[in-house]
Amino acid sequence: MANTFQIKRHSDNTNTDAPGSLANGELALNQASKKLYVGRHNNSSVEVFHLPTLEDITAGNGISKTAASGNSNNNAQTLAVDLTDSNIFASTSAKGIASFASADFSVSSGVVSIGSLGTSQIDADAITSAKIADDAIGSEHIADDAVVSAAIADGAVDTARLAADAVTGAKIADDAIDSEHIANGAIDTAHIGNDQITAALIVDGIALAGNCSSVGNFTVGGNLTVNGTTTTVNSTTTTLDDPIMTLGGDSAPGSDDNKDRGVEFRWHNGSAAKVGFFGYDDSTGKFTFIADASNSSEVFSGTAGPVAFGAINGTTCTLTGALDGATIDGGTY
Repeated sequence: MANTFQIKRHSDNTNTDAPGSLANGELALNQASKKLYVGRHNNSSVEVFHLPTLEDITAGNGISKTAASGNSNNNAQTLAVDLTDSNIFASTSAKGIASFASADFSVSSGVVSIGSLGTSQIDADAITSAKIADDAIGSEHIADDAVVSAAIADGAVDTARLAADAVTGAKIADDAIDSEHIANGAIDTAHIGNDQITAALIVDGIALAGNCSSVGNFTVGGNLTVNGTTTTVNSTTTTLDDPIMTLGGDSAPGSDDNKDRGVEFRWHNGSAAKVGFFGYDDSTGKFTFIADASNSSEVFSGTAGPVAFGAINGTTCTLTGALDGATIDGGTY
C-alpha cells in the first residue's frame, strides 16, 4: 500500500491565520486562504515565510485579473492591460504607456519612426542656433514654404548652421525673413542659390544695419536717398540726365550759412597738387574762379584766376588792372 505524506495544515479549514511558527524548512498550508508557508532561517531565527502564488498577484491601475474558465481554485490567472483606463497612460509627471498620432509617427514590430516635420509641429521660436549642428540643414531637410518668420528665433540662423546652397526660393515663404531673424553677416553668396532672391521674397522697406557692398552692377529702379556725412563716387565717367544740379541742400535755407556754392576740383601743375574752385562766392556775391584755392569749412579763398570766354554780355562791366588786346564796340545808333 502506498504511503501518504501530509504537510502541516491548519486544523480549521475556514481559518485564514498563518502558522505561528515553523521549524527551518518545515512546510504548512492554510487551506482557507490558499497560501503555502515555509520556515526560513534568517541567520538569527526561523521566520514564517509566505510562498506567493498567482492568487497573490494584485492587479494595479489599468490591469485586469481573471481566473481561467471552469477553474474553481483560481490557480490559473490571466493579466491584461485595460486600454480604457486613463491611469495607464504617461503624463509629464508619471510614467506610463505612450500613444502616437499616426500623422506624426509610425510603429512597426515595436520600432517607432518619426514622420516629417512641418510648420504645424514646430512651436514659435522653437528652433535656436544651439539646437542645430553646424552644416546640418540641407535643402532636402526643408519642406517647400516651411521657413516662416514665426518658427525662427531672432538672430538664430547664421552661416555655420546652413549647408551651402541649402536655402532656395522654394524653401522660403513669401515675406518670411526680415532683418531681425538674421544674424549680422550670416548670409554670404555660398548660402544663396543662383537667382533665388526675387522681389516677391524681399520685405518692403528692408533696412540693413551694417555695411553693404556689391561687386557687380547695381541698379535702383526707384528713387535713391543717401543719408550720411560723406558720399564718394569712384567712377571714371559720371552721367546725369538732370539738366539742373541743385547745391546747398534739398530745401530752402532758413538763414545765411556764409558758405560758398560751386565745384571744387583737384589738379596738378606739374610740380604740386592743387585745389581749384569755381562757383558763387558768398562773401562777395560774385561768380568766382580760383585756380589755386584754399578751402576752410566750404569757404574758398585765393587769387582769382584767368578765364577765357568767346563773348561776354552784361549790363555793367567793372575792370581792375590793365585791359590788353580787347576790342570795345560802342554799337550803332
